[in-house]
Amino acid sequence: MVRGYYKRPRESAELFDEEGWCKSGDAGYYDEDGRLYISERLKQMIKCMDNQVVPSELEELLLRMHPTQIAEVSVVGLKHSEYGEAPAAAVVLTEEGKKQDLTTFINDIKATVSSKSLRETMCGSLLF
Repeated sequence: MVRGYYKRPRESAELFDEEGWCKSGDAGYYDEDGRLYISERLKQMIKCMDNQVVPSELEELLLRMHPTQIAEVSVVGLKHSEYGEAPAAAVVLTEEGKKQDLTTFINDIKATVSSKSLRETMCGSLLF
């Protein structure tokens, strides 16, 4: 998995328990072949200004609004000097999405998150 956070020794030390298990904030299980499956996030909310942002809702929205462009997406909270945390999306493009100009794709995503109600939920930003 990981050895720790880059240039963050205190957070790295807090990441593992006394037995060496990684405290990722996720819940999962191993199957009979030893494969690890992540089934849910325990630290679900992104605390952005006074809003609680649910990553899975943003993931679902991006997948629903861009089904031919996005194959997979994962949204996490990143520290932000103004907002506290801001949603950041890691996106895996479909073959069709890879053919599209990247600037056009980013503008399409920005248009998706630019509605007033969504802007309030997302603190007005989605980091790329």
